[in-house]
Amino acid sequence: MNTLDERLLSGMDVLHTPIWVYDIRHHHIYWANRTALGVWEASSLAELQARDFSADMAAAIDLLLQRYLGDFQQGRSYSEWWTLSPKGIKKQIYLRLSGIQLAGRLMMMTEAVIDADTLYQESSLATGDTLACLFDNQGRLESGNHHFDTCFGDQVSQLSQVFSGNNEAFYQKLSRLDEVVAEGECRTRKGMRWFQYQFRHIQQGAQILLTMRDITDRKLEELEHRHLAWHDSLTGLLNRYGLMKSLEAYCGMGGRFALVFMDLDNFKLVNDNYGHKAGDRLLERVAGRLKQVCPRDVELARLGGDEFTALVPLAHSSDRAQEVADLMLSQMTKPLQLSGVPEVTIGGSIGIAIYPDDADDGDTLITRADMAMYQAKQMGRLRWQRFTPSMQQTLHRKLTLKQFLAKAIGRQELSLCYQPQVDVAQGKLIGFEALLRWHNPVLGHVSPVEFIPLAEEMGLIREIGSWVLSTALAQMAHWQQACQVRVPVSVNLSGFQLSTSLPELVAQQLKAYGVDASLLTLELTETVLMLDMKGCIEILDGLSEQGIKIAIDDFGTGYSSLAYLNRLPIDTIKLDRSFVVGLNLPVIRATVAMATSLGLGIMAEGVEDENELAALRAQGCHVFQGFLFSKPMTVAQVEENRFAVCCKAGTYPLAE
Repeated sequence: MNTLDERLLSGMDVLHTPIWVYDIRHHHIYWANRTALGVWEASSLAELQARDFSADMAAAIDLLLQRYLGDFQQGRSYSEWWTLSPKGIKKQIYLRLSGIQLAGRLMMMTEAVIDADTLYQESSLATGDTLACLFDNQGRLESGNHHFDTCFGDQVSQLSQVFSGNNEAFYQKLSRLDEVVAEGECRTRKGMRWFQYQFRHIQQGAQILLTMRDITDRKLEELEHRHLAWHDSLTGLLNRYGLMKSLEAYCGMGGRFALVFMDLDNFKLVNDNYGHKAGDRLLERVAGRLKQVCPRDVELARLGGDEFTALVPLAHSSDRAQEVADLMLSQMTKPLQLSGVPEVTIGGSIGIAIYPDDADDGDTLITRADMAMYQAKQMGRLRWQRFTPSMQQTLHRKLTLKQFLAKAIGRQELSLCYQPQVDVAQGKLIGFEALLRWHNPVLGHVSPVEFIPLAEEMGLIREIGSWVLSTALAQMAHWQQACQVRVPVSVNLSGFQLSTSLPELVAQQLKAYGVDASLLTLELTETVLMLDMKGCIEILDGLSEQGIKIAIDDFGTGYSSLAYLNRLPIDTIKLDRSFVVGLNLPVIRATVAMATSLGLGIMAEGVEDENELAALRAQGCHVFQGFLFSKPMTVAQVEENRFAVCCKAGTYPLAE
């Protein structure tokens, strides 16, 4: 610093006005007088000079200062309001900004205006973007700067005209306070704009100084953030928070409305098999379809995961909720084509709860619509169910089951029983199907129909499925070693177990237990196969190449076609019991013909009486499984019967 610079700064150091010099290029304060140290919450000049302002400086402010530096070279100066945050303490200060040559370079000299009268004079003549105007103590306009006139023209003569939304009480409050800082919306010559404004009494209260900064852009950002807070970023529908806000509003209006709660079926399979990106694309497509079919006054939301809701205003009838539910389900039966993923068909289950019939607040309404949805899923999916009080018990049981199921394997509560499969034409027992059973000391016996969907929902199905396979193979190995009997066994696979690593995992277990692959049959449901045909072909090929047999369970309940069956390495089709019970002969006849043409075996499930047996045999079906031959047996019963079936339909020893 040369002598001239030192004399200049020494002169400013004694002034009561806070003054500092900011080095724009290097982002630090080059010099400040003693009064300015208080503004910056600095203990010394050295401490202030050591601060690096670049870290916390917004890019826009940095660009603004760089622009000012160019303007200072042209001799321009500025006077405007700035918000400073020394050590996190926010301060709004009116500043004079100008250029100064120090240390051989151009910097910014900053003078803080602290005198009230000078503040008014400077503000009213400011060349920055700040609007400034002066009113007398009666609220009459005396003068305004250029920006104020540009913004309001001659439409403002009274203070009350600036913020028309404020009542008389606001202006009475203003007259009692020395300073008021707030935000508000004003009607300007450019339309409605948002301003941050500050009222100050000057000249002993005889006048009111109003300064305003346009914050419309910031407000629009806030509104955008509110939209983001209320809406799901993936689908654009309301999120859970947004739904709760809508429910609050609807409950406050007092009218009847319904909450239609839909959970997608098989979504987790898509997510697991193809990845989260594919799952996200599916959710986007579902949301798009719902927007297309639902009436405009219906508010749609995605609660998270694969749960969607529709808030449906009702007049006098509940039928409208059911109509919306039918529209939503109709979209779930249509195949979805996703980029890079084979065509998939999912499905959905829906629960309906009505305000105020079923609940008198939003949280309870969601809970009860969820209960109804779960009931619909239990009843067979692709349907809707209206909430009933009895569902409270269902929910309680569901929660109880989940609590115990999570510990079932560790507590050795799971077991396998074995149901015989009989070839009547040969008079032989050709194998057993391993069936999972759960007995809990508190709950007793729990049906797989009840706990398997819960295991899938909880993410336990892979662990349980792996336990079933290893337990069945261990039993086959035991029979082979201890009883000198090679027993074919079928094991059910969940869709969640299907992965590219499955063939290798099964191969390792077969080797570990010393079981021949030809003795093992893996059963998959038709629905799972149709969900991911391409992926299934690769996985099933890997299993079939080892000699493992593949069977389609519950055939006829899904979406199979001859083309699909021809592409899959399938050995057996298991005809679903629903066709057996009703003796749907046309379907049975067609299925047998199709299986024969493809060289596939066919087995009828759930055969319980001799009339069913005779009718099925007449259609060309000769392999059966059902109570007519035997109920599922424990290991002890299988061994006690010497691996044979004795029933009124005949005696069937194990085929060698």
